[in-house]
Order: sequence, then C-alpha cells, then structure tokens
Amino acid sequence: MTDLTPDSRPDPAQRWLKFLPAMMIGHVLITVPTFVISIALAYATFVQAEATRKIQQSETWPYISYGTSDVTDEGIEEISFQLGNDGVGPARLKLLEFLYDGRPMESPRKFLQACCGDSPASPTPFMSSNFETVLRPGENVGFIRLVKSPANSAVWDRLEIERWRVAIRTCYCSIFDDCWVMDSRKADPQAVKACPADWVRFEERPSPFARPPARN
Repeated sequence: MTDLTPDSRPDPAQRWLKFLPAMMIGHVLITVPTFVISIALAYATFVQAEATRKIQQSETWPYISYGTSDVTDEGIEEISFQLGNDGVGPARLKLLEFLYDGRPMESPRKFLQACCGDSPASPTPFMSSNFETVLRPGENVGFIRLVKSPANSAVWDRLEIERWRVAIRTCYCSIFDDCWVMDSRKADPQAVKACPADWVRFEERPSPFARPPARN
C-alpha cells in the first residue's frame, strides 16, 4: 500500500473542476427548454390577444357612405345629402368637410349661395341635421334637405344640377377609437391614427366663433 502524503493528495477544487462542464451542460439543458417554453407561451398569448382584438373590431366595424337623391321614398321631390352607416358597429362622426367644385364650404347656407344663387337678403329655407353625432348601424343622417316648392323652384332646379359637383370627406371612429377618413371620390375609407386638423369644418349653422381642431 502506498501512503499519500498531504502534498500528493488530489485538490478538492480540482475534483470539482472535472465536473464543471457536465454541470454547465445540465444547467443549459434545463434553462434553454424553459426559456423556449416561456417565449412560446408569450407568443401564444400575444396571438390570442390580437385575434380577440380583431374579432372585437370586426363585430363593431363602422362603414360610412355618402349619397344624394332628389326624391323621397314617398315620391316627394326633395334633394338631400346624406351620410349612412353601412357597417355593423356604431360610428362616431367627428368631422365633415363639404367640397363644392373643389372648394370647401363652411355651411349649407354658404353652399346654396355659391352653387345656386340663393339670396343672402332672402335665404331659401332648408332642413338640416347635426352631423357630428353617433350613427347606429343602418342609420342615416341628412345634413341638407330641400323640398321643392313654387317659392324655391329656381334654387331647387339649380341644386339638382350642381349637387353632382359636391364631394364629401368625413372622419369617423369606432367605439375602440379606430378611425377612418371617408372620401366620396375614393372607393374605400382609409384608416388614420387621428382625424385631420387642417380641414375646413362644415357646420350645420355658421358659427361666429372659431372651432378648435377635431380630436379623437
């Protein structure tokens, strides 16, 4: 039997160093799968949340359209300009720009004067509605309505022609604050982050005070 002197005995630290690579490999084998599983769970949660959001958006998606007509369903000669919600969710109408021959109009009264020779001294009566409102699915709002009568026939006949030179832009939002701009000269609305601040706001009645830019 060979006796080991204290100087010839193996150093405990050296013995641990022999096992260090194996311990590191084992740690990696445990850590990497755990990390991969965590990433997979986070991604699955994100995908599920995004899918839920898209489902909610599709179930509350508004779609604003513009139209004009010269007769009611009852056969009454009435020129109207209308916005309608053809989507499946409510639409919050935030802003409207009314363009006649490419020029923005401030109000229905200004439009009738510009298009149809309506006299400021003896203005033609017309009907209008507040168009900065909330439209339910299938609901319409007529922001200019003029029923033909002997007293306004000249203005009415002129409006019947000039209404085709009108273009409408409106900004509207869903209940989730997703917003779009509808331009009657384009096929589909365009998604926007915020309603434009540089439009000339079309108002039901001309305001003597400057209105602030539209906000979401």
